[in-house]
Amino acid sequence: MRVLVTGISTINSIATNVNQFWDNLLLGKSGIKSFTKYNIKTNYAVINEFDCYKTPGQNAFGRATSLLVTGIEDAIYSSGIDLENMNRSRIGISIGTTMGELGKHEDIVFGNVRGDRVDKPYALTDNISSYLGINGPIWTITNACAAGNYAIAIAYEEIQNGRADVMIAGGVDAFSLTAYAGFKSLRALTPDLCRPFDHNRKGLALGEGVGILILESENHFNQRGGKNALASVAGFGLTSDAYHVTKPDPKARGAIEAMSIAMKMAGLGPQDIKYVNSHGTGTPSNDYMEAIALQHVFGQGIKTSSIKANIGHTLGAASAIEAITCILALKEKKLPPTINLLQKDPIITADVITEVNEFSGEYIMSNSYAFGGMNSSLVLEKV
Repeated sequence: MRVLVTGISTINSIATNVNQFWDNLLLGKSGIKSFTKYNIKTNYAVINEFDCYKTPGQNAFGRATSLLVTGIEDAIYSSGIDLENMNRSRIGISIGTTMGELGKHEDIVFGNVRGDRVDKPYALTDNISSYLGINGPIWTITNACAAGNYAIAIAYEEIQNGRADVMIAGGVDAFSLTAYAGFKSLRALTPDLCRPFDHNRKGLALGEGVGILILESENHFNQRGGKNALASVAGFGLTSDAYHVTKPDPKARGAIEAMSIAMKMAGLGPQDIKYVNSHGTGTPSNDYMEAIALQHVFGQGIKTSSIKANIGHTLGAASAIEAITCILALKEKKLPPTINLLQKDPIITADVITEVNEFSGEYIMSNSYAFGGMNSSLVLEKV
């Protein structure tokens, strides 16, 4: 039984909807700007047009939950699912996040909002389950920067194992001073432009956003008379480096294994993958590791690009938004460029595209890696 993607949505620093997101990616726009809140100075991809506190009072949703609510509502609408007439016990939620509602806690501490409620990371899915009246399985995945892909994989398994007909999957993260401080202490933040795969890359730029995919069993999709499925989840691979608390394995063994597992699950070989959406953070160690992994699996010349110079590193939302990018690439038959690349690092033998490319492939791979050595590869198939 195939698991289909039947609805998608994203809100990020360059878009408040999917169509705007795709248009701005192809135009090479970036939402990374100078940011000076809380007496800090950095580059950050903030969503300027989003009002985070929709509910009055001290128990108002924080910014992450508000982004999640809006993203889920948009994705459900996109799917054509009539939530009111569905068995809510057959719908589940699987959401990845790095910081949860830590930004809300910081706002309370700084006196920006009133309240004393402390939301644990799992409160994101708890809040959504209660808000939408969903009674199926719910998951909160905190596998850092790979959390979105892990959430999609778990959602797929819930459907394949018969525990749900529909899963709301994806990831979300909002601005957090703690996240900024953590990445700054690791010297991982770029002082200027984010430049994935560039010889002079100096680090990543953080961002905020949400990416939501509606996963649905093919049987349920057909029974409800669904139209125009967007893609299917063909395979995924999840591995762990067991190497270092922050550094990726320079030999890329876990990343290589994740890609191999994903292709095997999809019944594919390297020759079937014509484009890989890369994690591509712009940090020296990540891009080096990723280059080694791509060369080992695909040889020289595999087409790849990264969108992190467009929307920043959105942490738990990153791989979900990148999965949406891949779905749009399959649907629109175009590949988004990597921006800010001036001089490709000689170690990188992949074809890092810097302008929009036409695309006619049936499959796309999306890779995401997290500090601590958590690796994920997702293969999406055109339908």
